[in-house]
Amino acid sequence: MAINKGTIAITIATLALVISCYGAFFKDKPSSLNEPKQQQPSPTISIRTPAQYQQSNEALIDELHKKVSSLQRQIANLKLQTPGSYQDQDTDEFKELVLNVLEEKQKQEAEELREQNPLYGFYADLPKDYDLRIKSEPDYAKQINAQLREQILDPNMADLDRLAALSQLQMNMFILNKSSMPEYDYEVVGNILNLANSSSDEKFKIQAIELTTQAPILDQRLAEQFTNLLERDSNDYVRRLAAQGLVAQYYQSQNQKDDYTQQMAQHLLAVYNDTSDSAVRAALDEMIGNQDILDELRKSAGY
Repeated sequence: MAINKGTIAITIATLALVISCYGAFFKDKPSSLNEPKQQQPSPTISIRTPAQYQQSNEALIDELHKKVSSLQRQIANLKLQTPGSYQDQDTDEFKELVLNVLEEKQKQEAEELREQNPLYGFYADLPKDYDLRIKSEPDYAKQINAQLREQILDPNMADLDRLAALSQLQMNMFILNKSSMPEYDYEVVGNILNLANSSSDEKFKIQAIELTTQAPILDQRLAEQFTNLLERDSNDYVRRLAAQGLVAQYYQSQNQKDDYTQQMAQHLLAVYNDTSDSAVRAALDEMIGNQDILDELRKSAGY
């Protein structure tokens, strides 16, 4: 093991300091070794004044200061003689400190994300290579998607956790650049819509409907659920979302069978023309109120 020069210097200086202090305290005491015993004179009492005590203490303190300063100079010289080892040590310690600070900051940011928007809090828990693994490992992607589907359909899980699972499942589909997946079907989307309809939490309800209106799922049951929301919900924003989902069903149907496209066009026109609710009419006007779109719908409906 290499001997640390700084340790040797400090040890030698400390011994010198001890010897010096020893001499300062006991320099007036005569040595009795190897000397014949003599009759000691009667002891005399030496009385020191406060001024003498103060002078003695000041001298000792001054000596100690000199010794400490000498030690500090020796340590500084050693660092100058071998700067590499100290610099490497300081650099490693600094790197470790920076990494710890960054890790703590990431944890804090993840916690803030969960608090601000719990729906997307799962992002903070994903592995760093999550996207790449989903793309490059089919078995891994299939396993994750199956787990997410189970979570969405699990009635024992919290509503927000089920909605977050749907969000992650939808994200996986986009990562894979797919428009459909076996795990992402009407059952999972309709399940979340049912949760939204029965929820008393307005924020959860809006987030759930926002997510489901983006679902690339074509199903008559979805059209019915969006219609119910459009006609019965008291929140104008929710009504606009429902109208958006309903119109999306029509446009998605154009890539499917012609008869379903016709059914969706007829359904949209019926809701638009027959409603007596001005809020419903206003929400649909934003989506299909343009004359060109209305003409297209009438043509698709066979009118």
